[in-house]
Amino acid sequence: MGNNLGGRRAVVTGLGPVSSIGIGREAFWGNASEGNGYFRELRFPEGVDPDQFRSRICSPVDGLDLADFFEDTRRLARMGKTTQYTVLGTYLALLDAGFDPVPERDERGRWEYRYTLAGVNSPRCGVIMGQAVANSDVLLAGHRMFLKNNGPRRMSPLTLPQSNSNVGASTVSEMFRFRGSCFTVATACSSATHAIGLAAESIRLGNDDLVITGGAEATLEPYFFAGFDVMKALSTRNHDPAGASRPFDRDRDGFVLGEGGGILVLEELEHARRRNVPIYGEVAGWGFSADAYHVVAPDPLGTSAVLAIRKALERAGATPEEVEYINAHGTATRLNDPNESFVIKQVFGERAYRIPISSSKSYFGHPLGAAGGLEAIVTLLIMNKGVIAPTSNLHNPDREYIDTALPHLDKRCDLDYVPLVPRSKTVGLSLSESFGFGGQNAVIVLRGMKGHGF
Repeated sequence: MGNNLGGRRAVVTGLGPVSSIGIGREAFWGNASEGNGYFRELRFPEGVDPDQFRSRICSPVDGLDLADFFEDTRRLARMGKTTQYTVLGTYLALLDAGFDPVPERDERGRWEYRYTLAGVNSPRCGVIMGQAVANSDVLLAGHRMFLKNNGPRRMSPLTLPQSNSNVGASTVSEMFRFRGSCFTVATACSSATHAIGLAAESIRLGNDDLVITGGAEATLEPYFFAGFDVMKALSTRNHDPAGASRPFDRDRDGFVLGEGGGILVLEELEHARRRNVPIYGEVAGWGFSADAYHVVAPDPLGTSAVLAIRKALERAGATPEEVEYINAHGTATRLNDPNESFVIKQVFGERAYRIPISSSKSYFGHPLGAAGGLEAIVTLLIMNKGVIAPTSNLHNPDREYIDTALPHLDKRCDLDYVPLVPRSKTVGLSLSESFGFGGQNAVIVLRGMKGHGF
């Protein structure tokens, strides 16, 4: 079954990456294409004992000044960081898609924090966003103030609305006056990929002609960081932050927590053609499934992850033989990497060894709900630039891995993960995979658009 029922197809016309390795398409791609990562030690506030943490490494968005992008930042300053990343990513993606967001003024000449977009049919424009956690900085600031004052005195009235997971999508809808579909997907590490698939479905079904989608996340508050730390999910390579995120490597020991936003503009194909703008590619298929296995660990048989890939290919009207690149979930945890390799082998058989695969988390860490958005952006740029971004820190692929509980299953990390250096290669049909905590799987198929790209 293809995704073109009724002739409506969802294409990508704008990219808005906000990440540790770059803000905006060119800065982001300049580092991603070379596998240049950014990692440092987490900064702990006074009163927090760093020695209680096993891991102290993160991949933050440092040096961001919102005044570089917006005329007036007063309202943005009152937002949580996740919402800031969502709004900035949206603004950049709209610019990239050929729109000119013009800030409005009120009758006194003051900025209204709203934008006019020429040529936009507002009721036909939606926002479908991924976000795993509420604005943790706002939530914790409110909690600290509550404890300090033994009650709500001096708590900000923005604590609740800015702590809701829906605030990023609703803020974008308000600021840019998009009156179409508007909701938030919260499926842990798969949130943005689910959102992109649902955005493409909304366009295909005729609900929207344009959708702002992807995801954002900012959870580098020590309290939330500690939650992952006590789970032993994070890398403890504290002596070597730059080498800590090492997907598929035998010396991997967990992921590095990141933050940021990966926002895309999706449009109905004819809508984009009427605007005469370049097209990065088509969201041709999407597949969702649930492991129904464990709150954190992946299903060791990979049954539902295989199902998600096959669903995505079926919806795209594509076969496994057509896939030319895979952007892996690739978290660098002990269980994910061999399981994901095993899943790919089940879907593609012997051809799995000939498909280039890379993990973008090796350079911007794992930004949770933003991951799938940033990884989709990497994949689309790979397809348009003819260069496969590598897997960094992959010096010793774990080719000897054995699942002691299921030793008869081939979970060795022995595929082509494009280690260390970029590779020149023309890539067409591609997969971007996300496998979230709780066994929430999402896969999208991205197809190149000959004659329409950059």
